Amino acid sequence: MNFTKKTVLVLVLISALVFSSFAILAQDGSDQKGNSEQQPTIVATVNGEKITQQELSQSTQVYQIIMTLSQQYRTFAQFLMTSESGSKFLTEYRKYVLDQLITQNLRAQQIEEMDITVPDDEVQTEIDNIIENNKQFKDEKALEDYLKNNQNMTMDNLESMIRDNLKVQKLKEEVSKDVSVSEEEIQEFYNNNKESYKDDEGNVKPLEEVREQITNSLMNQKQNESYNNWLEKVKESAEIEKKEENI
Repeated sequence: MNFTKKTVLVLVLISALVFSSFAILAQDGSDQKGNSEQQPTIVATVNGEKITQQELSQSTQVYQIIMTLSQQYRTFAQFLMTSESGSKFLTEYRKYVLDQLITQNLRAQQIEEMDITVPDDEVQTEIDNIIENNKQFKDEKALEDYLKNNQNMTMDNLESMIRDNLKVQKLKEEVSKDVSVSEEEIQEFYNNNKESYKDDEGNVKPLEEVREQITNSLMNQKQNESYNNWLEKVKESAEIEKKEENI
């Protein structure tokens, strides 16, 4: 889509108006308390670690969402900004994202406690895989240019994201390391899903041909269940306080 200078100016003005509208709403209560702009507003604490209103705003990206909606779905954007129902919708969305932030904080605390680290060579391997599996990137410079021009990201941002993801992956592996799949489970799964393992001629493949595929699928499922159960126990034992009046 080609934008004229006039169109770009209009979009910038819309963005500014939307941002200022939400900034005023966000600061409404804090201004009355006086001097609160110097102190970050806390929306939750997780084992004593604070989550601020600014962190929540960055994660929800409400300003960016409203800006995009203003360009394509102006009526819906207006509904979100001006109606009571729209305000409730955005509040519920913020609560949902806050729950995700709390989970992230708990994970980060557990990763630090277990001393889980990711060496640089593992991060580089993942970057190499991205380049190898995407024909549009002939080398790392091409990937870096793409990130800068299309995602507003740097290579440092990407490396940080990869490192964090690998840490979470290692955490999952650690807490589910005792998970195993029995022969009986493999056989039962195969018997119940034979229709999913047919060859091009419509014949059911023998178990030995699909054993590895079934084993991997069951292992992945059981590891996820083990990790989710572990995470729920971590949440139950954690000291979590939400300040919903600040959300």
